[in-house]
Amino acid sequence: MTEPQLPTDPREAIDFGRLLGQRRTLAAVAGRCSAAHAQLLRRIHDEKLYLPGAPSWQAFCGAYLAITRRHADRLIALLNRFGPTYFELSQLLGLSVEQYTVIEPAVREDSLIVDGAAISVVPENTPKLREAVGQLLLQSRAASHRTPPPDTLRTRVADLTSRGRAIANQLVDLYNSARSERDRELILEAATELRIILMQPGLE
Repeated sequence: MTEPQLPTDPREAIDFGRLLGQRRTLAAVAGRCSAAHAQLLRRIHDEKLYLPGAPSWQAFCGAYLAITRRHADRLIALLNRFGPTYFELSQLLGLSVEQYTVIEPAVREDSLIVDGAAISVVPENTPKLREAVGQLLLQSRAASHRTPPPDTLRTRVADLTSRGRAIANQLVDLYNSARSERDRELILEAATELRIILMQPGLE
């Protein structure tokens, strides 16, 4: 997650930087407004302040908020789960819920903690925040590739089944390619032995 390259022309660079700064400021304001909006929705919903104007929360959302109940509930759920900082960071950096879930352990109130350093969630720190979030997402992807699946009974049975199927297929291939009756008998003896082992008491 890197910042776009600035234009080489000095005048264009100044205009570009000014516009980029305005965009960051607006994004931060939008994030705080979104958080405040979600907090207001939560209060209206939880305290049933909608009842004087509508018979239900769903009716209130449609008539007074011009949004669906589902959308209102989603905003409240995001606020309850992540807090106001989610709205500010998601607006500044364009983060999805899935991406924010990954970096959430590094979020402390109004800051992002990376390598022991706190980066405040403010517009002027957008480049640092973008770089830090990119680093956290990259570390998460690397860790997910390194982490083996949990060793449960189901995974062990699946692994043994796969290996057993491979052995059975190899025995079939050997039998079909055998050049003598004696070789085929030897392969059948091995297959029969495996079958007898599986048919022992406790596996029936």
